[in-house]
Amino acid sequence: MKLPPAPLCPYGVAEWMARHSTASRPAFPYVGQPPLVDVAIIGGGIQGAGIAREAALRGLTVALFEKGDFGGGTSSRTSGLIHGGIRYLEQGEIALVREAVRERQILMQIAPHLVRPLPFLFPFYRGERRGRWTLRVGMTLYDWLAGWGGIAPHQMLSSDAVRACEPNLRSDGLLGAARFYDAQMDDARLCLIVIRSAQGLGAAVFRDTPVVGLLREGPTVCGVTVLETASGKRYDIQARVVVNAAGPWVDTVCKMAGDEIPRLRPTKGIHVLYPQVTREAVVVQSGRDRRIFFVIPWAGLSLIGTTDTDYSGDPDAARAEPAEVRDLLRAVGGLFPSVGFSSERVIATYAGVRPLVGLHGGSASESETSREGDLSFPAGGMLVVAGGKYTLFRKTALRAVDLISKRNHFNLATRPTTEPPIFGGEMASFPDYLAAEVPLAMKQYNVTAGCAERLIGRYGTAYHAVLRAVADDPALAAPLSPSGNIIAAEVAYAVRDEAAVHLQDVLQRRLGLTRGPLGKDATLRAQVGRLMAEMCGWDAARLAQELEAFS
Repeated sequence: MKLPPAPLCPYGVAEWMARHSTASRPAFPYVGQPPLVDVAIIGGGIQGAGIAREAALRGLTVALFEKGDFGGGTSSRTSGLIHGGIRYLEQGEIALVREAVRERQILMQIAPHLVRPLPFLFPFYRGERRGRWTLRVGMTLYDWLAGWGGIAPHQMLSSDAVRACEPNLRSDGLLGAARFYDAQMDDARLCLIVIRSAQGLGAAVFRDTPVVGLLREGPTVCGVTVLETASGKRYDIQARVVVNAAGPWVDTVCKMAGDEIPRLRPTKGIHVLYPQVTREAVVVQSGRDRRIFFVIPWAGLSLIGTTDTDYSGDPDAARAEPAEVRDLLRAVGGLFPSVGFSSERVIATYAGVRPLVGLHGGSASESETSREGDLSFPAGGMLVVAGGKYTLFRKTALRAVDLISKRNHFNLATRPTTEPPIFGGEMASFPDYLAAEVPLAMKQYNVTAGCAERLIGRYGTAYHAVLRAVADDPALAAPLSPSGNIIAAEVAYAVRDEAAVHLQDVLQRRLGLTRGPLGKDATLRAQVGRLMAEMCGWDAARLAQELEAFS
């Protein structure tokens, strides 16, 4: 399915409402003013994005409202993994793991440029509870649950083979390791292209448009009141169904409907970017509580995380505190004693709040709280999407649309027999596409092989749209990094086509530079800032404000 390359958020709420005339609104029995849309979605993270895509795919009219940038919350602060969750096997969540490993394969097929195989090493040592046979049984079960769609079967490696692969690993007591396979992704970018896919299928999407109230018809929630931040104006949007997919803010939205029952147990997870420690992803077992976390290769660095602690503060204010960073480095340092971890060598940190289902302070530990999502219709008829794994967003969306269809008697369009690719993913094989397109891009657009590889790896088949700007304005071929692989055209594309309005939108979520060696490059920030100032009409004060906000 080829989606139209329409820019994100091409107009404001008022213009969209004017375009969405009464004649085009859903035809069904109603009282009073007809609703503007079938489904209004609160939240532009991965769950809201997935539901918008699925609802639009099934022929429903959809409007999605995000209070900030798309994917600006938890959905851009993950470990960057699409995985079954090997540790969930120990908790007996077999069905969850089976569903996740099969969804992993689907996402690798529909977004092959962004979801790619990643090998993991799970080392085991003398005296540990998770020994050779425990791991062998667990890995065999993991392979079996994946079925024919598995990436590759696991392998059991000797201690000598492990040392050859990862010389920094602690060798004292090392007995071997299991190598298994999951997938790596760019979380912010994947969320964004799911949003673009939803828009390409007809959904209206709006950033910087928080929902500030719910419309009621008697006890029933029948729409939302939104605040358009840019204009300061409020609009009432009638909808047949309202979906609360606000992530860590789900309970806050529920309170607007008079529902005070808490659904979430928010937990905070921090990540640390560090100079490269491993060649492959390595599973680390915390010596204190045996919690599993990872050291993952990322853009020439190592991404270390994640922690899992109860959190009761504002999700927007979640930060990786210095003590938390030290504790995480201390835990991973036990497995890599020769590295000499120190806070001074940390390149960047970030934190996200997981909207897990369960009461805060419950008897289960944070890491034992289920990652399964919950879909429910509380009083008022608003669909509440609480919790859920990033990996399962597509399956959650299928369930959500089926539920609202049954409850509201929607006449859904038949789903395609083959899962449609996500925006930019229209290719049979990423390696084959890369091999064919890199020489063409070098010849047609006069860019380096490294630049072409980066663009195809981030934008997929949409990379042509980025480079066409260079044909119109050769100055946009100017490199923004010493390697020359990042060019000014990416900034132009982010602003013109991807609804980026802040410096942080571009550097963190559109270009993904904050999770790489250029994350602290002040010169790069200034270059991108100047480009955005020119494109967006910022004055010197606004540019200074943007640079200050990002520092």
